[in-house]
Amino acid sequence: MVKNSLLDQVAARRRAWGRGAVAVALTGALALTGCAGGNYGDDAAVAGDDAQKQDTSATDSGAEAVDWDALIDIDGMDFDYSDRDKDASYDAASATTIELTGDGATVTGEGASVDGSTVAIFAAGTYVVSGELADGEVVVNASDQDKVQVVLAGASVRNADGAALNIQQADKVFVTLAEGTQNTLADGADYALAEGEDEPNAALFSKADLTINGTGALTVEGNYRHGVNSKDDLVVTGGAIAVTAKEDGLRGKDCVKIADGTFTVTAGEDGIQSSNDEDPTRGFVAIDGGTFALNVQDDGVQAATYLRIAGGEGTVNADDHAFRSEVEAAMTGGDFTVEAGGKGMNPETRFTMDGGTLNVTGCDEGIEAEKVIVNDGALNIVASDDGINAAVAERSDETEGTVEATAADGKTGGDTAAGGEQDTPGDGVGEPPALPEGMEEGQMPEPPTGADGQQPQPPTGENGTMPEPPEGFDPASGERPELPEGAEEGQMPEGGFGGPGGMGGGAGGPMASNASEDCLIQINGGKVTIDAGGDGLDSNGYVEINGGTVFANGSAGGGDSALDYEYGATVTGGTVILAGSTGMAETFTEGTQPFALVAVSGAASDTLTIADASGATLAEYTVPKAFQCAVVSSPDFTEGGTYQVIVNGTATEFTASTTPSNTVGGMGAHGMGGPGGGRDPRDQRSDSAE
Repeated sequence: MVKNSLLDQVAARRRAWGRGAVAVALTGALALTGCAGGNYGDDAAVAGDDAQKQDTSATDSGAEAVDWDALIDIDGMDFDYSDRDKDASYDAASATTIELTGDGATVTGEGASVDGSTVAIFAAGTYVVSGELADGEVVVNASDQDKVQVVLAGASVRNADGAALNIQQADKVFVTLAEGTQNTLADGADYALAEGEDEPNAALFSKADLTINGTGALTVEGNYRHGVNSKDDLVVTGGAIAVTAKEDGLRGKDCVKIADGTFTVTAGEDGIQSSNDEDPTRGFVAIDGGTFALNVQDDGVQAATYLRIAGGEGTVNADDHAFRSEVEAAMTGGDFTVEAGGKGMNPETRFTMDGGTLNVTGCDEGIEAEKVIVNDGALNIVASDDGINAAVAERSDETEGTVEATAADGKTGGDTAAGGEQDTPGDGVGEPPALPEGMEEGQMPEPPTGADGQQPQPPTGENGTMPEPPEGFDPASGERPELPEGAEEGQMPEGGFGGPGGMGGGAGGPMASNASEDCLIQINGGKVTIDAGGDGLDSNGYVEINGGTVFANGSAGGGDSALDYEYGATVTGGTVILAGSTGMAETFTEGTQPFALVAVSGAASDTLTIADASGATLAEYTVPKAFQCAVVSSPDFTEGGTYQVIVNGTATEFTASTTPSNTVGGMGAHGMGGPGGGRDPRDQRSDSAE
């Protein structure tokens, strides 16, 4: 994980920059329009700067600020497993045996009793359960000092109107799956609960810490609500566990820790969940091992505070997010392939990747968090929208069914029927405008026209983009902006119209309300490959590439780009190829490693090769979508050096530089795009951090 001191230094450096983003024109007559306008450096224009700066810790919209640090204490979390968690052995000779007999049971030994079809365990000890109970329950109700081991050794317990295994009180209960046995716990669709009670609510329910271990198999049928639910810790260190549940598959309120085992979960809501959001050391999910096949209608894995993936492998298919944390997530190991209707990985504040492999084969957005930091590992994303999106964090309160935005955009939201968060416009600057008559979603509107009708007209290019007006020009005035000295009518001035802001986008523009200097995509190592239907790398703040390999594409259309940011993008290391369309293209704003934005086109599945002047290959990327330009950088580049981009045998020469003005020797251009890292405010999909 990147040390906080380094992040603080990086943040300080970013704050020292000016506002806005720099888009650079390609060689020849090809001019690009960027998603944000602005200049960098001490001499940058600062008009409207107060409006551009977003405070995510306090807002003027009436939304209560969120103290994210108070919600999570990772150092205080217990990720360890006890020796007994991992030890599934037991002494059968001294254990109490419980033989289930269809409508009752026979107990041999102490600590348990039978009353009709109810088996009660009331003391510490080991209990070996076998046989079948057609309609009854096993209840553990010992003292809060007792440790109880329940060995399922070929046991089947079904309860038509309650939990099959109901743990009401104990210090800790170990459910051991005996080697070579198949076991079943199943409840009914309706429970007979005491008046005013809503528990138990799972086929395997526990009010005490619960550990599942052993090498046997367990089938859990959660027909009422959940499959397995512990109101304290849920720890799994072994077993082949198959869960079907009307709502959640595996729940541990205080935490879920998985060291090993095989998990097949089909759930109407979350696959694995920890829900305690009142204690910053609780509410986490830690996956250290195991094999997973999760098929769920909400989130695959959901944590109230922290999601930690250090091992394990498998697949997640989720109608909403594959991996979700209300605060933070980290991956240091493991190998997972996920497909999601929402995000592949979606913690609110930060996702840090230090190892492992995460393949997102289909999703709305691959990764979304306020900060996305990749230090190592393999991250492969196929997304219908953005590949990686750094977006302002929001706090959701699922209990009350509300979403509270912390960005200064005046928005609040409510849960959708599927459990996602639906953005709802408020009275602040983030309220989406109504679409003009006859205009389609995503289409660029005509600029406002004044009384004399002399508003600058957009170019007639296929993307309908428009140069950004000069600093100080009011788009609503209807007046023609003054042309820079030496510029002729209809000519794009050198450097574009420049300046922060711009109509419809750029820093300070009316669509930049979701921008924040806290938003960051930082890649320091590993390999990141992105196939995006929207933007490849999309930040509401900054993008930094300091190492590793980054291959990404944006949409084939003109509305998105491979690189999109609000304030700035730097490159100090790594191999980078970002291929996309020219309509909203942006390049790096600065860096210590030379880079270039090159006008080069290709069809879907064409290979784009970076080569030196002699033709020797430096890097190559097979681009999944058609492209018209590429941002490239390599550790082999030198300042002012000449290199080539080769597509289908055709080489395009370019000059690499650490400053965008000298990258291709063309004209700068800023345009009328949306802010980096954000979406058109009219987009009302179920997103948690727009």
